[in-house]
Amino acid sequence: MNGSDKEHQDDGSSFVIIRDLSMNAWFGRVGSKDALPDNKPSVWLVTDSSFTYEEALCIAAGCEEEGVPLAWDIKSGASAELSRMACLRSRLEVGVGIDSDRKGTLSLIAVTDAPYIEHDADTPARLRWLGQTAARISKGEPIAKETQE
Repeated sequence: MNGSDKEHQDDGSSFVIIRDLSMNAWFGRVGSKDALPDNKPSVWLVTDSSFTYEEALCIAAGCEEEGVPLAWDIKSGASAELSRMACLRSRLEVGVGIDSDRKGTLSLIAVTDAPYIEHDADTPARLRWLGQTAARISKGEPIAKETQE
């Protein structure tokens, strides 16, 4: 790795942050400087505008654990509608939608009549599980059992 592949940040604390930029592209919000390239295979997350960056990071952590990038966008609608939008945008054909009531759904392009999974999306553990589940499905792996935290 050469010097251009790393970013150095001194935040004024006793820690110096060195970030490997080649590993930075596993999560990004559409329209931000961290947005994933349009052609990058990834699971898509489409949420209501009340969904926070910290909540999105929980889903991203579940995807990242499985080695699958996550792209995030904000729209309005019910979770089933949002997850359908997400799977249609995903090159992996898997999408997660979360509405203002924190109802989460996971949709697949191949399943058109209803979301594949419906799940509460109201705790960090549940959000992480949704991300992990979406990533595992995109890789053709079995769904992991949800852990209670």
